[in-house]
Amino acid sequence: MTLADGQLHPTEQEMLEQLGALDPADSQLVAIEAWEALIQEAGELARVRPSADEWSALEVLAHLTAIELINGLRYRAMLVEDSPAMVDYERADWEPMLRNTGVDAGSLLGMFRSLRRANVSFWRHLDAAGRARIGIHPVCGPETIDLRFRMLAGHDRMHRAQARRAVEIVRHR
Repeated sequence: MTLADGQLHPTEQEMLEQLGALDPADSQLVAIEAWEALIQEAGELARVRPSADEWSALEVLAHLTAIELINGLRYRAMLVEDSPAMVDYERADWEPMLRNTGVDAGSLLGMFRSLRRANVSFWRHLDAAGRARIGIHPVCGPETIDLRFRMLAGHDRMHRAQARRAVEIVRHR
């Protein structure tokens, strides 16, 4: 859908494969409880990077929180504007405020929970025409609200697995 030949960009395809046949809204809501359980169970281990070049579980959650924030803005712009260019963001600009080592895990979880619920509610209340609204992604090209929402459900599943692995690696050192 997004490439000139009508095919999905490989990144889009990979995220959709992570979601599989699951309902994207249900998957995203279940993720809230899964993140809360993971961070609570991990305790201070959630702050520890498994290696210098890998994120801690809490950094992964900060990344997903930034994603919820920017995509909430993208969804709403796509709904009210005609094929808007999606604002590109540099993780370096958005995530440091969430990924700093002193971030309060409970506050980060609260922000993630609120943004996620708002975005799921927004998507669930859209009709077919609303979900078909298009925005232009700077790398992937045209995407509908529906495609972006489904991809992000898969993106979430991929990163939850990453966070669980990070905690397990740190736990077994």
